[in-house]
Amino acid sequence: MLARGFAVDPTEGVAEIARQAEARLGCAVRVMRFDQLDAVEAYDGIWCHASLLHVPIGALPSTLSRIYRALRPRGRHFASYKSGGEAERDRFGRYFNYPSASRLVALYREGASWRSIETSEYEGGGYDGRQGPWITVTTQK
Repeated sequence: MLARGFAVDPTEGVAEIARQAEARLGCAVRVMRFDQLDAVEAYDGIWCHASLLHVPIGALPSTLSRIYRALRPRGRHFASYKSGGEAERDRFGRYFNYPSASRLVALYREGASWRSIETSEYEGGGYDGRQGPWITVTTQK
């Protein structure tokens, strides 16, 4: 996104990962969790690749409401989630919510009045080296 000239506001919920991202990106990365997002109509798009999958399933609607509020009219949101199971921790101790596509759509509808919600499913890998089901969600405010 930076290389294509987009104005970005990178954030990361964990300070030490934010510092690593700063070194890699060459720009400041704000330490902020999604439940701390308080912007109002500030963004044309909010990209959440493999990050909202760590939000407890019960907190996801309020998080999605914050994302919706932070988007400008007709703004876009993208997120990707590991799927195929019940919420649990992986072998590294990281929490994953593992929703199904239908559950995600219901959670997005609970969180906000999206103009559109589209999902796509695919097989992919993760940091743990395992292949498994993933879901992408693309919305428009």
